[in-house]
This record gives sequence, C-alpha cells and structure tokens, in this order.
Amino acid sequence: MSVKGIFAEKVSKMMFLELKLERIKDIFGVEVVENVYMPIRSSRMIDKIKAGDNFETIPVDLFIEGMFYILGADREFKYNNSYKIILNTRYNDFIRYIKGIIFKEAQKEEYEEAYIMLKGLISMENNKENFHKLFLLAERLRLNNKDYELEELAMIEEAKNIQGYSAPYLYEAIIKNKNKDFAASLECINRYIAFGGEQTVEVLDLKHNLENIKIYDKGKELLYKKPKEALKYFLSLIDEFQDDAILLYNIAIAYRIVNNHEKAIYYLNEALAIDSDLVEVVNELGINYAALGDYKTSEAYLRKAFEVTKSVEICTNLIMCYINMGNLKQAKLHLNIAEKINPEDEIVIQLKEMLR
Repeated sequence: MSVKGIFAEKVSKMMFLELKLERIKDIFGVEVVENVYMPIRSSRMIDKIKAGDNFETIPVDLFIEGMFYILGADREFKYNNSYKIILNTRYNDFIRYIKGIIFKEAQKEEYEEAYIMLKGLISMENNKENFHKLFLLAERLRLNNKDYELEELAMIEEAKNIQGYSAPYLYEAIIKNKNKDFAASLECINRYIAFGGEQTVEVLDLKHNLENIKIYDKGKELLYKKPKEALKYFLSLIDEFQDDAILLYNIAIAYRIVNNHEKAIYYLNEALAIDSDLVEVVNELGINYAALGDYKTSEAYLRKAFEVTKSVEICTNLIMCYINMGNLKQAKLHLNIAEKINPEDEIVIQLKEMLR
C-alpha cells in the first residue's frame, strides 16, 4: 500500500466529535466560521480507558493531538484551516505539548505515528530542527517501506524552501545514489556543500565516489567515438581501482580500437586474473590475437567464450578466425550453428554470402 493510502486508512480509523461554534469558543476562546469535527486518535482514547480514566468530557489534549495528526496525515482535510486557527490560540503551549507526544511515540518505536504528527507540526512550525527530526524518521521508515521514498522526496522539496538549509540536498543525494542516478546525486551533494553542509568523512567519501563514477561514465561515453580521450578518463582511475576488472576491460577495448593490441591484451589478462568468469574479456582476447594474426590463440579464446555463451556475435568472430586460418570446413560448420542461433543477423548473412 502507498504511503498516502496508509495515511488515509489511519484517518478513517479516527474518532470525530462535532463541536458547535459556541462550544469551540468556550474551550479555545476563538471563533470559527462553522461547526468543526474534532479528531481523536482511537488508540489514545483506548489508552486513557485502560489507564482507568473515567471522564465525562473528552480531554482537550486528545483534540490537540488529533488536530496535529490530521494536519500531517491529510493536508487537504476539510477542517484543516479551522484546526490551525484553533492551534494558534495557544501556539507555544500546543507546540511544546505535541513535541512531547512525538518524542514519546518515537521512544515507543511508533515511528509512523511520530512521523505523521511531526509532519503536522511542520505545517504549523516550519523550521530546520523539525525537518531534521522528520528526515531521521523518514530514513528509518524508508528502510522498511520503499514507498516512503516518494514521501521523503516530497518533504525534501518542501524543506528546500527554508533559506540556507543544506540537509535536504544531502538526503536527496543519498536517495539518488541508492537509485543509481549518480549524476543527480553528485549535483545534490555539491549543493549540500555549497549551502554550508558539514563535510563529514561520509559526505566526502560519497562525493569522491560520485566524482569517480562521473569520470568513468564520461570514459564509456567517449569509448567508441574518441577512444584516446576515453583512455585519459579510464587511466586516471587506474591507481584507485586497479582491482576493478570491468575498468581494465574498458581500457583494453579503447586500446584495441586505437590498434594497440599488445596493451589491450595486457589489460585483458589483468582483468582475467581478477575475475576469470568474465566471458566478454575472453572474447576480447580472441579478437585482439586475431588482429595480431595469431589465429590459433584467437581460436582457443573464442571457442572458450562461445561454449559458455552460445552467442551469435562470438560465433561470427570464430567463423572469421577460421576463414583467416583457411579452415573452411570449420567456418562452414560454425556458420550453420550461427544460422540456427539467429538467421537474420546481418553478419551471419554477410558471412553466408562470403562462404558461398
């Protein structure tokens, strides 16, 4: 269920008591324009009864809690404006009271209840301190319910309206990073720092990692268009990520494209030493040995890769290898295999014409 649905269900379970205009004025000393249905959390009423309270009238504190609760759970609720007028009659007292209730709910690990009332508090008292507590609760709730991500992002946008407030950008960076939106995450972390956010070890590590990802992504973007430039980006990461087989694999591709096959083979062997299961590395070794004219070694690597993947691309590489070796029997045999895998493949069609 979505967070909005959860909140709506909670509202539906609340008790509502209609108070006439005169009664509201008697209790709170304020005039409103209509009769108001005052909310009470059912669980709180039950708690009072269990505690042995035998009251003839509803305690005002239950109305106070209920109004903050509705303000947090449903910002479009019909009587919200009236609730705000009532809560403003003793603003400081009511704010102090609800903060105490929120604290108690959090102590009992009723984090969702605390979150809803804290969100209601923010609709009355919009400041950094309240948002800081809200984000701590939202982070905890998001661990158990991914739907809280949208809720938290909505509150992050609201918090950005507080001038000079850096925290929302940090929480947004964490969410974007988790969702692998690394460019957006880096932008958020830079804004967090620009707004004076504390540069803790964790923040700086996140920023550094995101910058490395940006460099790596730039290298991948340029790999086939400008391989020499791509190499500059990849090689700048090599000292820090020398055990990253995929980085070494991409470096090898760049060297192969610029026809430096010896270096390509060196980096491919380094990648294979780190992760021997990377079939794409084995295939690349076959391609590079073929480019050097060492078709026997190329055949060994390509056959190994094809046995694992049964890929039409690797099969066509193998066919070309056999053609260059002058082994037309194996070339035709593997062309038949390739046709069974994908008879519509362009390279397969071209090789068929060539061998005909």
